[in-house]
Amino acid sequence: MKKDQKMWFKELDEGLRKLNVFFKIDEPLAPYTSIKVGGPCRRMIFPEKEEYLLAILKFLEEKEIPFFILGGGSKLLVSDEGFDGVVINLSKFRGIQIVKESKENIILEILAGTRINEIIGMGIKEGFGGIEFLGGIPATLGGAIKMNAGAFGNTISQLVKSIKIFKNRKIKTIEAKEDLWEYRKFKEDGIVISAELELKKMEKGKIINLLKKYLEKRKESQPLFEKTFGSVFKNPPSLYAGALIEACNLKGYQIGSAKISEKHANFIVNLGNAKASEILQLMKLVQEKVFLKFGIKLEPEVNFLGCSLQ
Repeated sequence: MKKDQKMWFKELDEGLRKLNVFFKIDEPLAPYTSIKVGGPCRRMIFPEKEEYLLAILKFLEEKEIPFFILGGGSKLLVSDEGFDGVVINLSKFRGIQIVKESKENIILEILAGTRINEIIGMGIKEGFGGIEFLGGIPATLGGAIKMNAGAFGNTISQLVKSIKIFKNRKIKTIEAKEDLWEYRKFKEDGIVISAELELKKMEKGKIINLLKKYLEKRKESQPLFEKTFGSVFKNPPSLYAGALIEACNLKGYQIGSAKISEKHANFIVNLGNAKASEILQLMKLVQEKVFLKFGIKLEPEVNFLGCSLQ
């Protein structure tokens, strides 16, 4: 680390102590990702309030300290060496507030670090639904919006009314429109702070039944109880990445402790102590084989921190 960078970290630590914001030094990232892989980051910060999050973001941008926003860690591959910068962990940045409700609908303002499963849980308790299709995904609202998370023909973008983002050191609220998203991508730059979601009033029993139905479908076709980061590659137009990978006879193929799932070919499983380098090798192999057989280059659905497929 450069000498002046050390000074910034000292200043950052002092500022965090003054704000009473919890942080960790040289914290391994593996436990915070769903695939359980990755080395340490210089600092991991856990802001709880919006004003503190904004103060931290402004400081990091001014000082040009590299940083990364961590939500549920479900679509993330961190390098074995880790990340030479700051990770802002949003696990404490959670909250759901009712903004407006009518006989049929309810509008909620939800902080970016709130888990999707928390929203579903509150819906079962309070009698609103419409987001059950994402049940069982270890994602936060912010991550789901950035990835335009979807399943079973539905996407989160269909529920979003407005989004509050941090961009160019300012807060900006944007109304949700269809052209803000594309497949697995939110097109607007910036950091999601919170969003308003519109959900439907529903009977508790109906919500539970829908959730069970979606979870059963997932369990049948996906390695739900293993260490994975969910689907690895985006589906090409009108095709399924899993089917293309399976057609290349790669199900069960293994490099070190990383294996292509036998249950679903578009999942990579960490069998215990897989390295990021082994997972990257598997991903490259998949891309090469699929390209040779079908002339299609599969695009990763995963985000990379400190490493890349190039």
